[in-house]
Amino acid sequence: MYSEADFNKLKAEALFIRTFFYNELVVHYGDVPLMLQGAEVGSGYDRMPRTPRAEVVKQMLEDIDFAIKWLPNIAYTDGHAVQGSAVVLKCRILLNDQRYSDVAKLAGDYIHDPNNPFDLADDYAGIFFGKQENNPEIMFSIQFKAPDDFHALDQMVGSRMTIFPSFNLRASYEPNDPRIKMTMYEIGDPWPNNNKSGKFEEDGNKAEGLIPFTQLAFKKYVNPNVEVPKASTLSDQHIVKMRYADLLLMYAEAMFESGQGNDPLALKALNDVRQRPGVNMPVKPQLTREIIRNERRVELAYEGIRYYDIIRWDIAKDVIPTVQYDESGRMRKFDGNLWPIPQSQMDIMGDVWEQNAPWN
Repeated sequence: MYSEADFNKLKAEALFIRTFFYNELVVHYGDVPLMLQGAEVGSGYDRMPRTPRAEVVKQMLEDIDFAIKWLPNIAYTDGHAVQGSAVVLKCRILLNDQRYSDVAKLAGDYIHDPNNPFDLADDYAGIFFGKQENNPEIMFSIQFKAPDDFHALDQMVGSRMTIFPSFNLRASYEPNDPRIKMTMYEIGDPWPNNNKSGKFEEDGNKAEGLIPFTQLAFKKYVNPNVEVPKASTLSDQHIVKMRYADLLLMYAEAMFESGQGNDPLALKALNDVRQRPGVNMPVKPQLTREIIRNERRVELAYEGIRYYDIIRWDIAKDVIPTVQYDESGRMRKFDGNLWPIPQSQMDIMGDVWEQNAPWN
Protein backbone atom coordinates (compact mmCIF):
# COMPACT_ATOMS: atom_id res chain seq x y z
CA MET A 1 0.00 0.00 0.00
CA TYR A 2 1.52 3.31 -1.09
CA SER A 3 1.51 6.29 1.21
CA GLU A 4 0.19 9.52 -0.26
CA ALA A 5 3.73 10.86 -0.55
CA ASP A 6 4.99 7.72 -2.34
CA PHE A 7 2.02 7.71 -4.70
CA ASN A 8 2.46 11.40 -5.52
CA LYS A 9 6.17 10.87 -6.18
CA LEU A 10 5.37 8.11 -8.69
CA LYS A 11 2.68 10.28 -10.26
CA ALA A 12 5.13 13.17 -10.44
CA GLU A 13 7.64 11.00 -12.31
CA ALA A 14 4.96 9.93 -14.78
CA LEU A 15 3.79 13.50 -15.32
CA PHE A 16 7.38 14.63 -15.83
CA ILE A 17 7.84 12.06 -18.61
CA ARG A 18 4.51 12.94 -20.21
CA THR A 19 5.35 16.64 -20.10
CA PHE A 20 8.82 15.98 -21.50
CA PHE A 21 7.38 14.30 -24.58
CA TYR A 22 4.52 16.76 -25.03
CA ASN A 23 7.09 19.55 -25.03
CA GLU A 24 8.90 17.77 -27.86
CA LEU A 25 5.63 17.45 -29.79
CA VAL A 26 4.49 21.06 -29.49
CA VAL A 27 7.91 22.40 -30.45
CA HIS A 28 7.99 20.27 -33.59
CA TYR A 29 4.32 20.16 -34.60
CA GLY A 30 2.44 22.94 -32.80
CA ASP A 31 -1.14 21.76 -32.16
CA VAL A 32 -1.26 18.09 -31.08
CA PRO A 33 -3.98 15.84 -29.61
CA LEU A 34 -4.04 16.15 -25.83
CA MET A 35 -4.74 12.73 -24.31
CA LEU A 36 -5.06 12.58 -20.54
CA GLN A 37 -6.48 9.08 -20.19
CA GLY A 38 -5.46 5.72 -21.55
CA ALA A 39 -6.76 4.88 -25.03
CA GLU A 40 -8.87 1.83 -25.79
CA VAL A 41 -9.75 0.30 -29.12
CA GLY A 42 -13.04 1.75 -30.29
CA SER A 43 -12.88 4.74 -27.98
CA GLY A 44 -12.37 7.17 -30.83
CA TYR A 45 -8.79 8.09 -29.97
CA ASP A 46 -7.93 7.75 -33.67
CA ARG A 47 -10.36 10.55 -34.53
CA MET A 48 -9.20 13.10 -31.98
CA PRO A 49 -8.65 16.61 -33.33
CA ARG A 50 -5.44 18.48 -32.66
CA THR A 51 -5.64 20.50 -29.45
CA PRO A 52 -4.51 24.14 -29.73
CA ARG A 53 -0.92 24.51 -28.62
CA ALA A 54 -1.84 27.02 -25.88
CA GLU A 55 -4.13 24.46 -24.21
CA VAL A 56 -1.44 21.78 -24.35
CA VAL A 57 1.10 24.14 -22.81
CA LYS A 58 -1.34 25.06 -20.04
CA GLN A 59 -1.71 21.36 -19.17
CA MET A 60 2.05 20.86 -19.37
CA LEU A 61 2.63 23.64 -16.86
CA GLU A 62 0.03 22.24 -14.46
CA ASP A 63 1.65 18.81 -14.68
CA ILE A 64 5.20 20.04 -14.24
CA ASP A 65 4.19 22.13 -11.23
CA PHE A 66 2.88 18.94 -9.64
CA ALA A 67 6.19 17.26 -10.46
CA ILE A 68 8.21 20.10 -8.92
CA LYS A 69 6.15 19.86 -5.75
CA TRP A 70 6.44 16.12 -5.26
CA LEU A 71 9.78 15.08 -6.73
CA PRO A 72 12.60 14.97 -4.15
CA ASN A 73 15.13 17.79 -4.15
CA ILE A 74 18.13 15.47 -4.33
CA ALA A 75 20.99 14.84 -6.72
CA TYR A 76 20.19 12.93 -9.90
CA THR A 77 21.69 9.43 -9.87
CA ASP A 78 19.58 6.51 -11.07
CA GLY A 79 17.49 7.58 -14.07
CA HIS A 80 14.52 8.78 -12.01
CA ALA A 81 13.60 12.44 -12.40
CA VAL A 82 14.20 14.68 -9.42
CA GLN A 83 12.97 18.16 -8.59
CA GLY A 84 15.83 19.79 -10.49
CA SER A 85 14.89 17.84 -13.62
CA ALA A 86 11.38 19.27 -13.46
CA VAL A 87 12.69 22.80 -12.88
CA VAL A 88 14.78 22.59 -16.05
CA LEU A 89 11.84 21.28 -18.04
CA LYS A 90 9.55 24.05 -16.82
CA CYS A 91 12.18 26.64 -17.72
CA ARG A 92 12.34 25.24 -21.24
CA ILE A 93 8.57 25.35 -21.63
CA LEU A 94 8.40 28.94 -20.37
CA LEU A 95 11.28 30.06 -22.58
CA ASN A 96 9.47 28.72 -25.63
CA ASP A 97 6.75 31.28 -24.83
CA GLN A 98 9.23 34.07 -24.03
CA ARG A 99 8.10 34.18 -20.41
CA TYR A 100 11.49 35.49 -19.33
CA SER A 101 10.53 36.98 -15.96
CA ASP A 102 8.98 33.67 -14.90
CA VAL A 103 12.11 31.76 -15.94
CA ALA A 104 14.39 34.23 -14.17
CA LYS A 105 12.40 33.77 -10.93
CA LEU A 106 12.13 29.98 -11.16
CA ALA A 107 15.72 29.31 -12.19
CA GLY A 108 17.15 31.94 -9.85
CA ASP A 109 15.27 30.64 -6.83
CA TYR A 110 16.50 27.11 -7.50
CA ILE A 111 20.11 28.02 -8.34
CA HIS A 112 20.52 30.21 -5.26
CA ASP A 113 18.71 27.89 -2.84
CA PRO A 114 21.27 26.60 -0.30
CA ASN A 115 19.66 23.17 -0.68
CA ASN A 116 20.36 23.05 -4.42
CA PRO A 117 22.17 19.69 -4.84
CA PHE A 118 23.68 20.43 -8.28
CA ASP A 119 26.97 21.98 -9.33
CA LEU A 120 29.21 22.28 -12.36
CA ALA A 121 31.44 19.26 -12.87
CA ASP A 122 35.20 19.71 -12.74
CA ASP A 123 35.69 17.61 -15.91
CA TYR A 124 33.73 18.82 -18.94
CA ALA A 125 34.54 15.79 -21.11
CA GLY A 126 33.73 13.41 -18.26
CA ILE A 127 30.09 14.54 -18.26
CA PHE A 128 29.64 12.69 -21.56
CA PHE A 129 32.08 9.81 -21.19
CA GLY A 130 34.03 8.42 -18.29
CA LYS A 131 32.70 10.31 -15.28
CA GLN A 132 28.93 10.10 -15.57
CA GLU A 133 28.13 8.14 -12.42
CA ASN A 134 26.92 10.46 -9.67
CA ASN A 135 28.02 13.44 -11.75
CA PRO A 136 26.98 16.64 -9.92
CA GLU A 137 26.07 18.40 -13.17
CA ILE A 138 23.78 15.86 -14.83
CA MET A 139 20.16 16.66 -14.01
CA PHE A 140 18.45 14.08 -16.25
CA SER A 141 19.68 11.49 -18.73
CA ILE A 142 18.80 8.35 -20.63
CA GLN A 143 20.81 5.71 -18.82
CA PHE A 144 22.33 2.59 -20.34
CA LYS A 145 24.25 -0.37 -18.97
CA ALA A 146 25.71 -2.96 -21.32
CA PRO A 147 25.02 -5.72 -22.15
CA ASP A 148 21.34 -5.36 -21.21
CA ASP A 149 20.85 -1.76 -22.37
CA PHE A 150 23.20 -0.31 -24.95
CA HIS A 151 23.42 1.79 -28.11
CA ALA A 152 25.72 2.14 -31.12
CA LEU A 153 26.80 5.75 -30.69
CA ASP A 154 30.53 4.94 -30.73
CA GLN A 155 30.06 3.17 -34.03
CA MET A 156 27.72 5.66 -35.72
CA VAL A 157 29.53 8.82 -34.59
CA GLY A 158 33.06 7.70 -33.76
CA SER A 159 33.68 5.27 -36.61
CA ARG A 160 31.13 5.85 -39.38
CA MET A 161 31.02 9.59 -38.65
CA THR A 162 27.45 9.77 -39.89
CA ILE A 163 26.99 12.93 -37.77
CA PHE A 164 29.74 15.53 -37.74
CA PRO A 165 30.31 19.21 -36.84
CA SER A 166 29.62 21.98 -39.33
CA PHE A 167 32.02 24.74 -40.33
CA ASN A 168 29.62 27.12 -38.58
CA LEU A 169 29.91 25.35 -35.23
CA ARG A 170 33.70 25.32 -35.35
CA ALA A 171 33.78 29.02 -36.20
CA SER A 172 31.61 29.90 -33.20
CA TYR A 173 34.34 29.01 -30.65
CA GLU A 174 36.67 31.64 -29.28
CA PRO A 175 40.40 31.03 -29.85
CA ASN A 176 41.95 28.58 -27.39
CA ASP A 177 38.61 27.43 -25.98
CA PRO A 178 39.48 23.97 -24.59
CA ARG A 179 35.91 22.81 -25.23
CA ILE A 180 36.84 22.56 -28.91
CA LYS A 181 39.12 19.57 -28.30
CA MET A 182 36.62 18.03 -25.87
CA THR A 183 33.78 18.34 -28.40
CA MET A 184 35.34 17.48 -31.76
CA TYR A 185 38.29 15.94 -33.56
CA GLU A 186 40.31 18.14 -35.91
CA ILE A 187 42.99 17.12 -38.37
CA GLY A 188 46.11 16.06 -36.47
CA ASP A 189 44.40 15.30 -33.16
CA PRO A 190 45.22 11.96 -31.49
CA TRP A 191 42.80 9.34 -32.88
CA PRO A 192 42.72 5.57 -32.25
CA ASN A 193 41.28 4.80 -35.70
CA ASN A 194 44.51 5.46 -37.56
CA ASN A 195 47.06 2.66 -37.76
CA LYS A 196 49.85 4.79 -39.25
CA SER A 197 50.12 8.08 -37.39
CA GLY A 198 47.55 7.60 -34.65
CA LYS A 199 46.13 10.96 -35.66
CA PHE A 200 42.84 12.19 -37.09
CA GLU A 201 43.63 12.11 -40.80
CA GLU A 202 42.59 10.04 -43.79
CA ASP A 203 45.95 8.42 -44.49
CA GLY A 204 45.93 5.36 -42.26
CA ASN A 205 42.23 5.71 -41.41
CA LYS A 206 40.80 2.33 -40.44
CA ALA A 207 37.42 3.63 -39.28
CA GLU A 208 34.23 2.53 -41.04
CA GLY A 209 33.74 5.91 -42.71
CA LEU A 210 35.76 8.58 -44.43
CA ILE A 211 36.66 11.72 -42.54
CA PRO A 212 33.87 14.23 -43.33
CA PHE A 213 34.39 17.06 -45.82
CA THR A 214 34.52 19.52 -42.92
CA GLN A 215 37.54 17.56 -41.61
CA LEU A 216 35.81 17.50 -38.25
CA ALA A 217 34.20 14.69 -36.25
CA PHE A 218 32.40 14.67 -32.91
CA LYS A 219 34.33 13.54 -29.87
CA LYS A 220 31.76 14.46 -27.23
CA TYR A 221 30.04 11.25 -26.01
CA VAL A 222 32.54 9.05 -27.90
CA ASN A 223 34.83 6.56 -26.17
CA PRO A 224 38.23 7.97 -27.23
CA ASN A 225 39.89 4.57 -26.84
CA VAL A 226 37.60 2.52 -29.10
CA GLU A 227 39.11 1.40 -32.39
CA VAL A 228 36.72 0.77 -35.28
CA PRO A 229 33.66 -0.27 -33.28
CA LYS A 230 31.57 -2.93 -34.96
CA ALA A 231 27.82 -3.46 -34.83
CA SER A 232 28.28 -5.62 -31.74
CA THR A 233 29.96 -2.82 -29.78
CA LEU A 234 28.01 -2.34 -26.56
CA SER A 235 28.25 1.40 -25.99
CA ASP A 236 26.57 2.43 -22.76
CA GLN A 237 27.35 6.11 -22.24
CA HIS A 238 24.36 7.85 -20.71
CA ILE A 239 22.74 10.35 -23.08
CA VAL A 240 22.55 13.58 -21.13
CA LYS A 241 19.28 15.46 -21.63
CA MET A 242 19.61 18.10 -18.89
CA ARG A 243 22.55 19.54 -17.02
CA TYR A 244 23.29 22.34 -14.63
CA ALA A 245 25.24 24.48 -17.11
CA ASP A 246 22.09 24.71 -19.23
CA LEU A 247 20.07 25.90 -16.23
CA LEU A 248 22.69 28.57 -15.46
CA LEU A 249 22.65 29.79 -19.06
CA MET A 250 18.84 29.80 -19.20
CA TYR A 251 18.89 31.92 -16.05
CA ALA A 252 21.40 34.36 -17.57
CA GLU A 253 19.32 34.63 -20.74
CA ALA A 254 16.05 35.10 -18.87
CA MET A 255 17.56 37.78 -16.66
CA PHE A 256 18.91 39.65 -19.66
CA GLU A 257 15.73 39.38 -21.73
CA SER A 258 13.58 40.49 -18.78
CA GLY A 259 15.63 43.66 -18.31
CA GLN A 260 17.76 42.37 -15.42
CA GLY A 261 20.97 41.80 -17.34
CA ASN A 262 22.92 44.19 -15.11
CA ASP A 263 22.30 42.04 -12.04
CA PRO A 264 25.71 40.62 -10.99
CA LEU A 265 24.10 37.21 -10.37
CA ALA A 266 23.09 36.96 -14.02
CA LEU A 267 26.61 37.67 -15.24
CA LYS A 268 28.04 35.32 -12.62
CA ALA A 269 25.90 32.46 -13.93
CA LEU A 270 27.37 32.79 -17.42
CA ASN A 271 30.92 33.26 -16.18
CA ASP A 272 30.63 30.29 -13.82
CA VAL A 273 30.06 28.14 -16.90
CA ARG A 274 33.02 29.72 -18.72
CA GLN A 275 35.29 29.50 -15.67
CA ARG A 276 34.61 25.90 -14.71
CA PRO A 277 37.81 23.90 -13.95
CA GLY A 278 39.36 22.62 -17.15
CA VAL A 279 37.70 25.29 -19.28
CA ASN A 280 38.81 28.55 -17.62
CA MET A 281 37.78 30.89 -20.41
CA PRO A 282 38.18 34.63 -19.72
CA VAL A 283 35.24 36.21 -17.93
CA LYS A 284 32.83 38.35 -19.87
CA PRO A 285 32.51 41.86 -18.41
CA GLN A 286 28.83 42.19 -19.34
CA LEU A 287 25.91 40.27 -20.79
CA THR A 288 24.73 40.76 -24.34
CA ARG A 289 22.29 38.74 -26.38
CA GLU A 290 25.08 37.68 -28.74
CA ILE A 291 27.33 36.53 -25.89
CA ILE A 292 24.58 34.53 -24.21
CA ARG A 293 23.46 32.83 -27.40
CA ASN A 294 26.96 31.95 -28.50
CA GLU A 295 27.84 30.59 -25.07
CA ARG A 296 24.85 28.28 -25.28
CA ARG A 297 25.97 27.17 -28.71
CA VAL A 298 29.51 26.16 -27.75
CA GLU A 299 28.80 24.91 -24.23
CA LEU A 300 25.86 22.73 -25.28
CA ALA A 301 27.14 21.67 -28.72
CA TYR A 302 25.90 18.26 -29.92
CA GLU A 303 23.51 17.89 -27.00
CA GLY A 304 20.30 18.28 -29.02
CA ILE A 305 19.57 21.81 -27.79
CA ARG A 306 20.77 24.15 -30.54
CA TYR A 307 17.80 23.45 -32.84
CA TYR A 308 15.31 24.25 -30.08
CA ASP A 309 17.17 27.48 -29.33
CA ILE A 310 17.14 28.81 -32.89
CA ILE A 311 13.45 27.93 -33.24
CA ARG A 312 12.45 29.79 -30.06
CA TRP A 313 14.69 32.73 -30.99
CA ASP A 314 13.00 32.73 -34.41
CA ILE A 315 16.34 32.80 -36.20
CA ALA A 316 16.20 29.32 -37.75
CA LYS A 317 15.14 30.91 -41.03
CA ASP A 318 18.39 32.89 -41.04
CA VAL A 319 20.73 30.25 -39.59
CA ILE A 320 19.79 27.00 -41.31
CA PRO A 321 20.40 28.23 -44.90
CA THR A 322 24.00 29.12 -43.93
CA VAL A 323 24.90 25.49 -43.12
CA GLN A 324 26.81 23.61 -45.82
CA TYR A 325 25.93 19.93 -45.88
CA ASP A 326 28.13 18.39 -48.57
CA GLU A 327 31.48 18.96 -50.21
CA SER A 328 29.88 20.34 -53.39
CA GLY A 329 28.82 23.40 -51.41
CA ARG A 330 25.10 22.77 -51.21
CA MET A 331 23.36 24.53 -48.33
CA ARG A 332 20.52 23.43 -46.12
CA LYS A 333 17.01 24.76 -46.72
CA PHE A 334 14.56 26.20 -44.23
CA ASP A 335 10.93 25.10 -44.59
CA GLY A 336 9.38 26.62 -41.48
CA ASN A 337 9.52 26.37 -37.70
CA LEU A 338 7.07 23.47 -37.62
CA TRP A 339 7.72 20.01 -39.03
CA PRO A 340 5.27 18.27 -41.37
CA ILE A 341 3.05 15.67 -39.73
CA PRO A 342 4.31 12.27 -40.98
CA GLN A 343 2.39 11.16 -44.05
CA SER A 344 1.51 7.84 -42.42
CA GLN A 345 -0.42 9.78 -39.77
CA MET A 346 -2.05 12.11 -42.29
CA ASP A 347 -3.23 9.05 -44.24
CA ILE A 348 -5.17 8.05 -41.12
CA MET A 349 -6.22 11.50 -39.92
CA GLY A 350 -6.34 13.50 -43.15
CA ASP A 351 -10.05 14.27 -42.89
CA VAL A 352 -9.64 15.33 -39.23
CA TRP A 353 -6.29 17.09 -39.21
CA GLU A 354 -4.87 19.79 -41.45
CA GLN A 355 -1.23 19.43 -42.43
CA ASN A 356 1.21 22.07 -41.19
CA ALA A 357 2.23 24.78 -43.62
CA PRO A 358 3.93 24.83 -46.06
CA TRP A 359 3.22 21.14 -46.66
CA ASN A 360 -0.55 21.61 -46.74
